[in-house]
Amino acid sequence: MKLLFQSDDYGFTDAITDGILKGIKEGIIRNTGLFVNMPSSKRAAELIKNIEGISVGIDINFVAGYPVTKDPIMLTTLIREDGHFISSVEQMKKLSKPIDQKNILQMFDEDPYDYEEVLNETEAQVLKFIELMGRKPAYIHPHSLVTKNTANALMKIAEKYDIVFSGKAMRNDKIHMVPCDWTPKPFSIEKQFETNVEDNLYNALTNCLNHEYAYFICHCGYVDSDLLSESTYTIIRCKDLAAATSDKIKNFIRDNEIELINYNKIKEILG
Repeated sequence: MKLLFQSDDYGFTDAITDGILKGIKEGIIRNTGLFVNMPSSKRAAELIKNIEGISVGIDINFVAGYPVTKDPIMLTTLIREDGHFISSVEQMKKLSKPIDQKNILQMFDEDPYDYEEVLNETEAQVLKFIELMGRKPAYIHPHSLVTKNTANALMKIAEKYDIVFSGKAMRNDKIHMVPCDWTPKPFSIEKQFETNVEDNLYNALTNCLNHEYAYFICHCGYVDSDLLSESTYTIIRCKDLAAATSDKIKNFIRDNEIELINYNKIKEILG
């Protein structure tokens, strides 16, 4: 089996950046998406841009920090009065149906995001990535909430800049999405403490060994005060990192002759 192991949110905070770098150097992370709009983004880009064998994509973010687009008139559906993005917690209050973990598109009666606004901010973030990294993203991936308008905007910009859209990999018949059904939304801190990521990941990988290609997404990292002010997804990041660097998982990868791949291989599959 060939496994694309992806850890999202690189550059979200310094602690997450450092955790993902540990997962790359000591574990099985071969793909990660950069946040470009956070105070730690520049440092994160400098630390990863010359590491070989890693696909660095972009996580398009509409819920944490401040937008790359500076004109608030262009972002009326994305930001609060203070210019900060509207958080995912606030946006989820508008959901018309419970979140379906198997459906990437969240269910709203009315899309909370204006298409032109998210299209412009998506392009601004891609251009910021190119400024920080000196190259295009290896892939483009949505962060947190996904709606029809945000998905269409990402696909449009991916096509314009010839970047792989992760959603195409998720829907490709040749690629098996490894289920991560132990991370519900919302995910209480109590549940995060209780969750055994290493065992869950081990079992999930065991159950998909008959597939030629598999794709797993997690959120490795450490926790710092910056993260606590921006996200409810906290302790579980430490557990994801522990699993991605654990001997149990690394030995499983070795013993089952699983090849860790990056988006270069996915691009070949998608054509």
